[in-house]
Amino acid sequence: MYRFVEDETEREILTATDVRGFFVEPSLGESQTITAVGSSLRPARVPVLFEDVELQVRDVRGHEIGGYYIGRVEVTDVRDSVSVPGGTDLALSFFGYGSPYPYAREIWQTWAQGPPAESGMWKKLPPEAHDSWLHVVQSAWFRTGHLAKRYGDATTCEIAGADLADIAGFYCELGEAVNGPGGYFGSNPNALGDCLSNSGARRRPPFRLVWRDFETSRRNVGDEELDDVISVLRTYGIEIEYPPSG
Repeated sequence: MYRFVEDETEREILTATDVRGFFVEPSLGESQTITAVGSSLRPARVPVLFEDVELQVRDVRGHEIGGYYIGRVEVTDVRDSVSVPGGTDLALSFFGYGSPYPYAREIWQTWAQGPPAESGMWKKLPPEAHDSWLHVVQSAWFRTGHLAKRYGDATTCEIAGADLADIAGFYCELGEAVNGPGGYFGSNPNALGDCLSNSGARRRPPFRLVWRDFETSRRNVGDEELDDVISVLRTYGIEIEYPPSG
């Protein structure tokens, strides 16, 4: 599922079935020891240092679906794997670099089986995981060749405001409303503006956004963040409809 390569040459350094300790709580700031589980590399001696390393996320068919530029990676220890019979686990140092999306590891494991077949899978996660889901959506969207634009032809898109617990949830909901299950359509106001700009009227007419239970989402998400979103949508000619609840 994970492949370490030299960034420019794509030369493979090692593969691993799992990488533990890389996805950390934002409050921790840095990753300490990282474990490459089921490593294809078993160095004769340690430490071993690799430069210009990218960590790629692969699906079950071996296709690249995400990635992280790490830079320096040092193998600090080699041991028999505790979870892969006959395999090798490596203790790695990324020199403090970690990904501040603690749920991304589990989400990548799900996406490795295939992208979401239906919308709303992110709603089954706790609200604190929505940021990690959005991170995976954005990473996978661009790694699999998509652009920051609208692909769907629907003239009306609908979002369920009652399901939005935070601003990350809004972007998850909007991305799927516009571009289908697992779809991306911005992750912040500037990125939303890019998506709308690349989907301008000369390419196709602006869509109408039906925002159900808007007041519920406003209470949960907050005025400031939603006002920023609404301002961007209106700047690009998106008509917003707020149907009454009930």
